[in-house]
Amino acid sequence: MKKYLALKASAGSGKTFALTVRYITLLLLGAKPNEILTLTFTNKAANEMSERIYKTLLTLGDDEAYLNAIIEQSNLSKEEILGKKGFLVKSFSNANLSIFTIDKFVNKILREFCGYIGISDDFEIKVDDIETLSLKFLESLDLKQFETLIDFSHYEKKKFNSLFELFKILLEKNEKINILNIDAKLIDFQKERVLENAFKIKEFILNCSVASPSAKKAVDFEKFDDLFGRTWLEKDCLAEYSYFKKCANETIESYFIELKKEITIYYKIRAGYSLNKLFELYLMFKDFKFEFNKNKNYLEFNDISNLVYELLSTKIDKDFLYFRLDSTYSHILMDEFQDTSLLQYKILEPLIKEILSGDTTKFKTFFYVGDTKQSIYRFRGGKRELFDYVANTNNVLEVEVLNTNYRSCENIISYVNSLFLNLSNYEYYEQESVAKDGYVEVCEDEALDEEEKFVNIAKKIEELISLGVNSNDIAILTYTNDDVLSLYYYLKQKFPDMKISTEMTSKLINQQNVKAVINAMKYLYFKEEIYKENVNALIGKEILNELDLQIQLEEKSVQEIIKELSKKLKIIDENVVKLIEVSSSFNNIVDFVYEIDKLDANMENSESVGLQILTIFKSKGLEFHTVILLDRIKRKNVDKSSLLFEYENLELKNIFYKIKGYENFDKDYEKAIAKEKALSLEDEINILYVAMTRAKNNMIIFKKIKSSVFDILNMKVCKIGKIKESINLSINKDEKNIVSYTPLDLGTQEKQISKEKELEVDHLHAKYFGLATHYCLEMMNEFDEKNLDYSMDLVQTRYSNYLSEDDFFDIKNRLRFLLNDSTFKSLLENSMFISEQSLIYKEEIKIIDLLLFKEDCFYIIDYKTTKEELDEHKIQVSYYKKAIKEIFKTSNVKSYLVYLKPSDCIIKEV
Repeated sequence: MKKYLALKASAGSGKTFALTVRYITLLLLGAKPNEILTLTFTNKAANEMSERIYKTLLTLGDDEAYLNAIIEQSNLSKEEILGKKGFLVKSFSNANLSIFTIDKFVNKILREFCGYIGISDDFEIKVDDIETLSLKFLESLDLKQFETLIDFSHYEKKKFNSLFELFKILLEKNEKINILNIDAKLIDFQKERVLENAFKIKEFILNCSVASPSAKKAVDFEKFDDLFGRTWLEKDCLAEYSYFKKCANETIESYFIELKKEITIYYKIRAGYSLNKLFELYLMFKDFKFEFNKNKNYLEFNDISNLVYELLSTKIDKDFLYFRLDSTYSHILMDEFQDTSLLQYKILEPLIKEILSGDTTKFKTFFYVGDTKQSIYRFRGGKRELFDYVANTNNVLEVEVLNTNYRSCENIISYVNSLFLNLSNYEYYEQESVAKDGYVEVCEDEALDEEEKFVNIAKKIEELISLGVNSNDIAILTYTNDDVLSLYYYLKQKFPDMKISTEMTSKLINQQNVKAVINAMKYLYFKEEIYKENVNALIGKEILNELDLQIQLEEKSVQEIIKELSKKLKIIDENVVKLIEVSSSFNNIVDFVYEIDKLDANMENSESVGLQILTIFKSKGLEFHTVILLDRIKRKNVDKSSLLFEYENLELKNIFYKIKGYENFDKDYEKAIAKEKALSLEDEINILYVAMTRAKNNMIIFKKIKSSVFDILNMKVCKIGKIKESINLSINKDEKNIVSYTPLDLGTQEKQISKEKELEVDHLHAKYFGLATHYCLEMMNEFDEKNLDYSMDLVQTRYSNYLSEDDFFDIKNRLRFLLNDSTFKSLLENSMFISEQSLIYKEEIKIIDLLLFKEDCFYIIDYKTTKEELDEHKIQVSYYKKAIKEIFKTSNVKSYLVYLKPSDCIIKEV
């Protein structure tokens, strides 16, 4: 094994495989699980890493690829490896694993050492309420500080909330700030110096006999503000400006050189003054925010990172850190290294340097993997330059490149190669393919700029389905969450029976039915007609339509009011149900109407299968049979930040205050601007690379005719290869005979409500009855009357807003039949069991209600509360059975359907 290794892993090249092999090899060579610090970037990735390692250990010897790679790295024989298998499974299962997200690891450090900086170890992690924080900050300022704030805001023409955005950026960077006091009078003095030199040029031009009217107009200024913005100021010499060419000589050129010198000095003083005033305000805010958070006992993630960096820099040494964390990390594995922020690396640097110090008496290793081409989170602080910097500054580190793509078919890989290999100043290694064939299509779509922008997307979906592509295998990638939602609602209208899932984090209060409820609540409280008309518009009614919104508010909770309103409006869906759940935090309707706009909860999306719509950012790390990739529909937001940070490796070289025209008079600022533009361009290219490496078999790109983001790659219309059909035979359709709820189809006109829709509330009731029953069974540690009583108390607490007392009595009665069933008792006898066991099979997450194990046999039990005994229940359980057989490499698996009836319990073996 190479002790110190960095892997540049292109998309689909086996990054997770490499991490898993490395981890298991370390275990085989004597490392303990708690000594291997494994860091990822998301909770999902951390969980999947743990599951992958555990599953690979369980099946070690079955997969030749894993076994051969482990043999090569460990230099152990097959017999030696398999001989240790049982021990490794046991030690991994019983160990306190050190597999964390970076945020969680940093949080762990702070909780251990928070006493050193005077905060409580039970602090919450949440996002600042900017409105409250800003108000309290203003109240904390004395008169002089308040005047400083007002003067700066007025001078820079900045709103107060814009200042807070700058404060947050400075907090995220957490760089050392030095303040230099610059007298504002210096700016006025320098303006006079600039004007003196400018008037010399003006006088020369006006007195020049060959000066044209245009030349004279170009020097038509009296004040400093009139001078700026004139094109000729940006030239290297006046002779370059066509109107001045006839007048140019050594005298006027010398005036121009002096003028540019004085303007450069003006910009430096002006930018320095603004920057230092901002720093002065920021340091006030930083001190205030620390005390505010401490008193409120909560921190944001950035606060945690900043405090931990301060701890490790000034308060504690690494030996004490190890002692308190109960782990001496001898091995570090880092995933997605290109997304590591500078601050995160500075926190981890002492641990990494300790390992790289070269102590040959101890077994220590450092391994990181990533792909700078997939660095798309610079806006969150990700610093891709770190990948090469760490490798280049540590001579013991070796760098290897993985460039065989095991994900995509040959035609897709060849097409991606053809685009990215031609880019200048872009590190790209040609990718090799394994799978043959594949399909690529690039089409120009005029509709993307029109009102009905998704019409051709819908047609393409129909075409793909007709050619044998299962809609469950299709993913549509967009640039923004707004595009995801717009496309979702459009396709739900076009394909009402198709299951469509969205992977997004849109706010709950922005969902249409939820908006309708909120406006109805505001109408009840404020009695203003505008809110009623908002409700009409949101639920598709005509203007001035009369609505039945009369509700007795007395002695009703906010949740009860929402429930009653949504029933009257017939708009109950899963997002409205979630609104009911989260509204328990509001004491009354007054709190609700004034505070609801601050609610930070995200929308619900219950579909886990179906055609998927997600942003390119959410697609990172995923793969799909068929990908439809959309152009950037709206233009990218312009960076309006007033600050420009320039780094040289890990060190901050400059912070510039952005001023229009500054780049024409300061070479350092000009270089920093150029560097930032180059990084922004690379961000765009990386986003395209991520997007174009998600497809396994078919990739269809919809490109705008004008202002297309794909123009960066010089992409042309083409068709390559032949559509590859799906082998997935699952049906993507909402079945009419299962419990489900179809959200109200919102439009601009009133629509007839079908009888089916009138059953929505009944369907929702059945759904929550089933959820409550499953939750009760999940909470039972033993299947006896005592545990049943305890679990029912939990159920009533959780589901009291959706179910009645009769429902809870019914659930308990059904479960008593189960506990007394002789077949169920015999299955439980002498068995180990896990409730709600999740498993990943064929890239899908499934939940088994109850998994039993005894006498080398697995028993799968699936509960049903439906009246009907359907064939699809058998198909579902058979799927679980097949999954368990493959995962555990055993044929000893039995499966049962348990129908929990109101007056009986029926158990059927499948």
